[in-house]
Amino acid sequence: MFKSKILRASVIIGGFSFVADLVALLRDRILTSHFGATRMLDIYYSAFKLPDLVFNLLVLGAVSSAFIPVFVGEYKKDEKNAWRVAQNFTSIVFAMVLVFAGVLWIFAGSVVTLIAPGFIGADRQLAISLTRIMLLSPVLFSLSTICGSILQSLQRFWAYAIAPVLYNAGIIAGAVYFVPLMRAHGYPEVYGLGWGVVLGAFAHFVLQFIAARMAGFKFKAVFDFGDKNFRKIFRLMIPRTIGLGAYSIDSAVVNAFASTMTAGSIAVLNVANNLQFVPISVVGVAVATAVFPKLSGHGSDNEMKEFKQKLYSALRNTAFIVTPLAIAGIFLSHWAINFLFGAGLFHSASVGLTASVLAIFMFGIPAQSLIPILSRAFYALHNTKAPVLISIFSIIINLSLAWFFGVVHGGGVKGLAIAFAIAGNVNFLLLWISFTRFFKRGITR
Repeated sequence: MFKSKILRASVIIGGFSFVADLVALLRDRILTSHFGATRMLDIYYSAFKLPDLVFNLLVLGAVSSAFIPVFVGEYKKDEKNAWRVAQNFTSIVFAMVLVFAGVLWIFAGSVVTLIAPGFIGADRQLAISLTRIMLLSPVLFSLSTICGSILQSLQRFWAYAIAPVLYNAGIIAGAVYFVPLMRAHGYPEVYGLGWGVVLGAFAHFVLQFIAARMAGFKFKAVFDFGDKNFRKIFRLMIPRTIGLGAYSIDSAVVNAFASTMTAGSIAVLNVANNLQFVPISVVGVAVATAVFPKLSGHGSDNEMKEFKQKLYSALRNTAFIVTPLAIAGIFLSHWAINFLFGAGLFHSASVGLTASVLAIFMFGIPAQSLIPILSRAFYALHNTKAPVLISIFSIIINLSLAWFFGVVHGGGVKGLAIAFAIAGNVNFLLLWISFTRFFKRGITR
């Protein structure tokens, strides 16, 4: 079993993740009841693709795999220099995100055509405009995520855990208040959802910035590309960034497939995906986040026995919790979708299709919950290459099977879900085999 500090952190993160997921479910219920499984909701979900690309390429890869281990190691040796590492990293990443988001804002039209070829005419123009509004979100998330990584490194999890709740609350505010406001002023209603995303991202940032400030972080513009720690972060982040870029491409291609299917297919896929992510985030991601600083500390101190104990305990406890949830989800998927979303314009046919997609997703839940923990075990030992190569291979499998089941054999969104579940299980199995071999080689050297 975990030591109390890791268990306590897992409970904090998992508890607030559950609250955030409940708010997210309320968000999705409001969206589906107001818009239904329609092209309008397809456009909204598609507008996330470019902002997600910016965030994944420039921020998430560096933070999830590189910044925390480097910051933790430096903080143990020289606290003052660790804060300078954080300032330098924040300044450079924020500037890069601004430039990248600006370029994509200019070329949004061309990119939207690629990720949603099924959108034509007014639908395409609406998707372009909404994407440009939502490109503000990765700018805010870049700062927020770095602040959150500092809090994780210092094992201060409260603000980090609460921030997603505020993000989803912002989107709900967009649906409840901004949508009618847009309609009253003659603008498309879906713009209100876009501004809700921006509001949520802003709230997400403010909370974590205040907490990081209280922890000792003082932002100062530093642009030292030659700093050895920044170079180390950059070197470690490259494989992970490539992997996340591949994931963004995977998501965009699947979105492109779905855009050519029946109107509402993208909405159905996203609603089912958001629901399947509840156990993954509440258990798998929460445990991975809580144990990562400890694994990084044991890795930097070469304490392999303690490293192995914490890792295997995390994997066992996570599997013990999520496997029964996945089995129950297979049988209760229709009831859950009908209970949560069967209202307003989300009709019975949409409920049935979404339930089928969710039931298929459940076959991949245990693997998807364990992947974040195993990946962070690699990162804690400064190996970012293996999990990325495995991820890319799994993405190739997912896209190939999505084309085969979803498009060639006419399985639609069900076919896309089958591909995703199979690819997730392959990803986990290859990660497990690779890590056990890598760990044994490290021990015997």
